[in-house]
Amino acid sequence: MNEIKNKLTEDETVLLLIDYLEANGYVIEDYCLGHKRGIDIVSSKNNKKFLIEVKGAKANDNSPIKKRKFFDSGQLKDHLGKAIVKSIETQKVYNDAEVGIAHPDDEYIRKTIGSVTPELKKLGISHLWVNKNGKVEFD
Repeated sequence: MNEIKNKLTEDETVLLLIDYLEANGYVIEDYCLGHKRGIDIVSSKNNKKFLIEVKGAKANDNSPIKKRKFFDSGQLKDHLGKAIVKSIETQKVYNDAEVGIAHPDDEYIRKTIGSVTPELKKLGISHLWVNKNGKVEFD
């Protein structure tokens, strides 16, 4: 049960990543929580935008569509696929911005998609692992 409590929701991951970005000189221009649509984090530093699509390890407790305690491997892969498509679309609109995808730094997520995330560099997409203690690692 404690393992499930340690899994981050998308909203928790967004907030931790915002703290990290601000501590590293980024200005947060906008962000999405809940079911708000849009780019999850819009940040900038030195006149360059960094646009990030964020995923979670589990649904928010109050989510009307929550069915499992945490996302299974199929859901994680589906979420990553959709994040890749959205990131490529974002690159087309904001061709001078850096685009990234962030996931909670979770052992199960790393096992499920960790072999794929370094490949995102080939698409010009950064990948970030966000630890529950606020540490962020780039692939």
